[in-house]
Amino acid sequence: MSARQEATAAPAGRAVTIKILCNVVREPLRTCRVCATPVDGFELCWRCREHLRVGAVADVVAPLMYAIDTSESAALVREYKNHPLRSVRQRRCSMIAELLRLAVSLHQDCFGAVVGKPVSLRVVIPSLTFRPGTHPMTSIAQSLRLVGDARLMPALDARCDRVMSGDKFTVQPAGAVTDRHVLVLDDVWTTGSNAQSAALTLRRAGAAAVSVLVVGRWLSSRNTLSARFIDELQHGYDSAVCPVTGCRCP
Repeated sequence: MSARQEATAAPAGRAVTIKILCNVVREPLRTCRVCATPVDGFELCWRCREHLRVGAVADVVAPLMYAIDTSESAALVREYKNHPLRSVRQRRCSMIAELLRLAVSLHQDCFGAVVGKPVSLRVVIPSLTFRPGTHPMTSIAQSLRLVGDARLMPALDARCDRVMSGDKFTVQPAGAVTDRHVLVLDDVWTTGSNAQSAALTLRRAGAAAVSVLVVGRWLSSRNTLSARFIDELQHGYDSAVCPVTGCRCP
């Protein structure tokens, strides 16, 4: 059975194992408490420390797996939207859709348990590259009925950069997130700037809590610390492992 078949053959709500992927590691002083990137004896990576200085960051950030630049995991989060062959994009989209479906069905309540308020709304981070048409991540979320009428929209002068700013996005309709726990869905976390910018926008719009569920946490094998960490990883993605805690559900 192929990795894609392993992911798509599972009944609704049942956990699966996917050999080509790898769960993120939640280990104090070894991985960042926020984004799960490798660190060397620190609680947070330097980017998450910088984001925290800005304030109003997400209550919980939960990547599902590591997207390692030289592996199939990185190809998954790249090719589902950028591969020139439609058939390849469709296969990749099917796999990401199954990862998201399982994560939400098995673990959405985990975000509420940690934050103290259940998730009542989900939104997708829109593209800031002004890609024509509906972004594939939005299409996946819509096909799974994970999102409703409330939306994050790119601001008119927004740029896809590494700056955390509450001015990159707007909430439509206004007031839709007031006093709600919003779960933000995204495909890949590289610096986290866009996801944390979305969290800041939602806070300003009145959200009581914001969590982020992201498919892949990008790792570069060219970074010495990351390269050593990658070599030590135990490969095999288990959807039963809680992405919030890194082990059992809270």
